[in-house]
Amino acid sequence: MATSRKEAREALAALLEAARAAENLAVKTVADSKQTALEGITPLITVLGRGSRRAPLTTRGNQAIFEFIVQVWVLRKGDNWTLAEAEDALDEIEAGIATVYEDNSGTGNWVILEYADPTMIAEAKVAGVPYYVETIPTRVFLKGN
Repeated sequence: MATSRKEAREALAALLEAARAAENLAVKTVADSKQTALEGITPLITVLGRGSRRAPLTTRGNQAIFEFIVQVWVLRKGDNWTLAEAEDALDEIEAGIATVYEDNSGTGNWVILEYADPTMIAEAKVAGVPYYVETIPTRVFLKGN
């Protein structure tokens, strides 16, 4: 039976949630799906599917390679919150995610957990509220089944 991208997405979100709970990631919320309302749940990390590759079946089993988009949402500016503080928070969260990936590649469910491409930072508005959103393309090589 083929490995499910859903299971890998949920496992990656659970890994990031564990880092949040251990206070290694300065975010309020980790979600394994897109969120439509952001008020009160940011800084937020979402884990979204990007695509799949599946290696041919061999005597050792197959290897699924899944790609995800990990997004970090930070309020850009608000009461008692400056643009500089928003930039600092975004930088700190990205570094925390990089550490989680480094510490967990080759453990748990995956052989490799890595950035697939450079991250990108953009500005977005949700319900008229300005946010920074950093997109982290992520590649996960699962252990063969």
